Amino acid sequence: MHRRLGWRRGLSRKAVAVLAFAVALASPWAFAAPADLDADRVVEQALLRNHDLQAARAEVRAALGRLKQAGLWPNPRLELSNETDRPFADQGAYSRSVGVAQEFPISGRLALAESVARVDVARALAEVNEAERKLVGDVTAAFFEIVVIDQKIDLRDGLIRSVAGLEAASRNRFHAGEVSELDVNAATLELLRLKQDRTTLVGERAAAIRTLAGLVGFGADEKLTLDTKSHARKPLLPSSDLVALAIARRPDLRLLNLSVDRAEAERTLASASAWEDWNVSLGVKRDRLVIEGAPRQPADDALTMTLTIPIPLLNRNEGTRDAATAEKLVAQEQAMALQQRIENEVAGARERLTALLSVLQTYETQALPLSRKNSELARSAYRNGQIAIADVVQAERQEKDVGMSYADALAQYFKAKAQLDTATVAHNALMTHPIETNAPATSEK
Repeated sequence: MHRRLGWRRGLSRKAVAVLAFAVALASPWAFAAPADLDADRVVEQALLRNHDLQAARAEVRAALGRLKQAGLWPNPRLELSNETDRPFADQGAYSRSVGVAQEFPISGRLALAESVARVDVARALAEVNEAERKLVGDVTAAFFEIVVIDQKIDLRDGLIRSVAGLEAASRNRFHAGEVSELDVNAATLELLRLKQDRTTLVGERAAAIRTLAGLVGFGADEKLTLDTKSHARKPLLPSSDLVALAIARRPDLRLLNLSVDRAEAERTLASASAWEDWNVSLGVKRDRLVIEGAPRQPADDALTMTLTIPIPLLNRNEGTRDAATAEKLVAQEQAMALQQRIENEVAGARERLTALLSVLQTYETQALPLSRKNSELARSAYRNGQIAIADVVQAERQEKDVGMSYADALAQYFKAKAQLDTATVAHNALMTHPIETNAPATSEK
């Protein structure tokens, strides 16, 4: 199986400057949170305010700092020397010198180290993208959990209104002597049970709101208000298109391919580093000799130059090169494994979503309208004295059970939709394309 990896090895200097500016602007308090957030705006707020994401973005700044440092030459060294015979014969002999020494990379080591650092910046950005992808998935799932809870509360509210009307009708008929007190008590108990269910759901919603607020980056004292009504179902793309989108967009896959590039850059750097830097020293030397029996000698001045060349006989960085080659193979295999998992994840999520969509359509077009109609017919028949209160309660409970089943199916649908969107990086607010760079690198397997 052959595939071409269209990733880049590093970041150009212009791209690095743009990235540094963009990262500097990424502040969790850039915008105030608007009221009544829908799903898209909740995600936007999370991308602005989430502190874990801010920490990931700070890693990009750290990588930019390492890139800045990687291309710098070593500092020159000032060398001072003084030799004298004063503690011994004290005949006036001495030798003094001053010079400057500089190491010169002769194998392109600095440029190669800078290439490695550029890949690290791209990897840090990919890690930010991956953190964003996971955060959006978690926020979306938490948001739609609240949507389902609101659906259940709305269902309870409708049933409470219906049963309250049924209780009032029972009391009127009881006072008219048409039914016994048992009918009134049965309706009252059903109304109390529905109200208790609603109270429980309200508590669940409050807890879910705080969970979502923590993901978005709200404090415990900040109010998060949601619009859980504005969401529409979009048509699904074919499975092959969704898989292609996921492969092109997934930052975790991009991160592994960048790891391949980094290992290759490390191997090249290790080969170049086998030839260590040459050391050139340039200075001035003054000395005076003492010759037995000769007159006092004048001081001699001389210009000195020293060249030190390390010889790579005992250490040629073979181990580092072999390790980098193995790391490249590891990253390639991990990338292939992840790509296969992505393909299966996306295909499975789409199949599940298609099945759940069919279930929801059946509920919405058949089961829900039929259950509501049965409840209305039962209440009308009870008011006319045609059936007993137990039959009405049974119809009401059937409507509730059908509504709960629908809400559970809706929860599964939203969960599957969030999983598919996360797998394909489908949210518009995500950065789905890496910054382009200058040094292309391709790999085949």
